[in-house]
Amino acid sequence: MNQKNKSSVPQSLRFIFRRTAAHDKKIFFYSFLSIPFQVLDRLADIYLIALIVDAATHHEEERLLLILLVFALYQLLSGLMMRFTEWQLSTRNYRSKMKFLSRYAARYMRTEFTTIESTAGKDLAQRAKNAMAGVDYRDKSSVETAFLQCAGLIGSICGLFVYTGIISLLDPLILLLLLTTSAAGYLLQRAMVKYDQKDKRRYIPLDRKLWYLVKELRDPLSAKDIRLYGLMGWLRRLFGETLASRRKLHAKRSRLQYGVLVLINLINTLFTGYIYYYLIRQYLAGGIDISQFLLYFGLITGFNGWLMSVIDGIEALHMTLLNIDDLRRFDALPQPSEAEAPPAEQTTDGGIRFEHVSFGYQEGTNVISDMSFTVAPGEKIAIVGLNGAGKTTLVKLLCGLYTPKEGCILLGGRDLRTLGREELFRRFAVVFQDIYLLPTSIERNITLSEQGDGDRLSEVLALSGLQEKISSLPDREQTLLVKGVLEDAVELSGGEIQKLALARALYKGGEIFVLDEPTAKLDPIAEQEMYLRYGELTKGKTSVFISHRLSSTRFCDRIFYLENGVITECGTHDELLRLGGAYARLFETQSRYYREEGEVR
Repeated sequence: MNQKNKSSVPQSLRFIFRRTAAHDKKIFFYSFLSIPFQVLDRLADIYLIALIVDAATHHEEERLLLILLVFALYQLLSGLMMRFTEWQLSTRNYRSKMKFLSRYAARYMRTEFTTIESTAGKDLAQRAKNAMAGVDYRDKSSVETAFLQCAGLIGSICGLFVYTGIISLLDPLILLLLLTTSAAGYLLQRAMVKYDQKDKRRYIPLDRKLWYLVKELRDPLSAKDIRLYGLMGWLRRLFGETLASRRKLHAKRSRLQYGVLVLINLINTLFTGYIYYYLIRQYLAGGIDISQFLLYFGLITGFNGWLMSVIDGIEALHMTLLNIDDLRRFDALPQPSEAEAPPAEQTTDGGIRFEHVSFGYQEGTNVISDMSFTVAPGEKIAIVGLNGAGKTTLVKLLCGLYTPKEGCILLGGRDLRTLGREELFRRFAVVFQDIYLLPTSIERNITLSEQGDGDRLSEVLALSGLQEKISSLPDREQTLLVKGVLEDAVELSGGEIQKLALARALYKGGEIFVLDEPTAKLDPIAEQEMYLRYGELTKGKTSVFISHRLSSTRFCDRIFYLENGVITECGTHDELLRLGGAYARLFETQSRYYREEGEVR
């Protein structure tokens, strides 16, 4: 991933220009509108002093008043224009940032799971998020400041050229000395920028760890374990150690930057000191008068100011563009290709076929190896096995979240890769182990839409067994969920959340139902009852059930036993018990703990 998308400042500059232009072209205009005022404001201050001294020296009172009046009017107009420009940019840049964030979220949701779940993918996502950090309107992110920094740097360069042209009229030797100072400063700053590129590779993983720890410490779900098991001390030490490592990198960078700036200022002081000495000698020798002396003195001081502005501007813009580069490279991550959607009336029959499918998260290793099997339309399949056998990976492959590295997966005779993603996802109703609740009403958590079907909602609430609970709530289906986010929200029990997930899957419908250990947090009896309910409600639908408790899936037509990414046993519950293999041994082991009268033979 990193080799294909190497850092490129020019590409990042084109990226931010192109994306921002798509959001609001006027940002360009208002950003660069300030450039003339940057140069003229400083130049006006220098010439004002020289003109006032000259007028005062010659006792020209009317000319002096005219100079002051013109300058005051210019300052008023310039100030009003700058305030107006800042207001426009603040509003427009904030809107643009929100659009960047929206695009980031959309790209994140569409990027391949294997990329997002990898360490490199997480690092790049963190880098991209850093480029858009500062959701509060008072904070400025890289995507907001890029154009302002471009305009500032261009303005500084223009100022440098204007002052260079005027100073060259005084003496070419002075100009040569000033340009030598500029070159030295540029080379030193360029070396600093190269260091920053290497430094980012070291601190981004630390930033990701810090953000993770902050998120966990704020999460109410994590807080229970952290408090009950006394983990606060350990987490604080871990946070402190990570923060200390981050501070060391920051301190090292700060020391180096301080040394570079000291060296630049030392060179600048030596050359500027000589130039001032030259001007004083010119004045004492009568080569220039007092007003000319003040003018040139101001121009040289201004030149140094522009020089430092250019050096600082290059560093600031380069750091911003490196952040933008992270966003650009994240934006350029491969997205699953959209196959042409089939006609609306064309559907599959719900049959599933894996043909020599292999998949691995890293090169040279496979989690699923050369897997082949067929599931008939309407058949109920259970996939069981120990932790790490590859059950969840198999489900993600089936649902199109992962793409096989070898082989193919067919749905109703069609390769999943020929189905558009929206079309593919429409065919599946999936319930995972970790059930995601939205901070909104129960109705919207089930329908996942702005305008749900009331009759269908009532039907699935009754089928899922959640209707009794809903009827006991004052706001019924409009009751809010996710306490802590919404003030008037309620909390559902684990079993009630399972029922809500069932209602959500039933409401969505589809040709294939997939349940990836959604009842893992329930006791064995409650889990079996829930699976039986799922089995009854999905009658006639192709269904895939995953569980680590073997007794819960006895009702399925066939059971696949997975071991190290390979189906080692396949058959009905009774057939696998008679086989006396790994399934039978594991079932016997579990039954010692779960045996209830009449539950297990």
